[in-house]
Amino acid sequence: MAEDENWLYLNNPEDTVRYVLGEKGVRIVACIGINPSTARPNTLDNTLRSVKRIAQFNGYDGWVMYNVYPQRATDPNHLHSEMDSGLQQKNNMIINQSIQDLGIDTIWMAYGDLIESRDYLPYCMICLFEHLKHFDIKWKTIGETIQKGHPKHPLYKPTQSRFVDFDMEKYINEKLKLKIT
Repeated sequence: MAEDENWLYLNNPEDTVRYVLGEKGVRIVACIGINPSTARPNTLDNTLRSVKRIAQFNGYDGWVMYNVYPQRATDPNHLHSEMDSGLQQKNNMIINQSIQDLGIDTIWMAYGDLIESRDYLPYCMICLFEHLKHFDIKWKTIGETIQKGHPKHPLYKPTQSRFVDFDMEKYINEKLKLKIT
């Protein structure tokens, strides 16, 4: 993990993949986005600065960012054109273990319509959900979903954005499964 004891950080040696980035706390919320960008410990990008602010507003002193697909790309349209199934499976296993190790019980979904950037991303989200179903997770979003039914992306959202309950199973069945059939 990270060099600094306050950070949670796991990437590959080439730094082309990031699985985990966050700050430790007593009460940690997990956030799930689509793919990691340039953020690193002590060098957060605008999205992760928003994640940190909104998490703190909602009563969390720690946060961790996971992604549906772990390949680093500043633009989701630059992700692999075809899914790397080994990378996707490793991502799911690492997220599963991290949630268990950190005692996380709340996951905030936060990616907007970026889930539609690649045809395989809805499939990756479904697989991740299947990997996490055995946990007693409280699924959250900030406010209502966007017009297409996806959870809002945190960038440019006010600090005072409240977490609301999100029916993840319904979302998977009604929104994402339609995308992969």
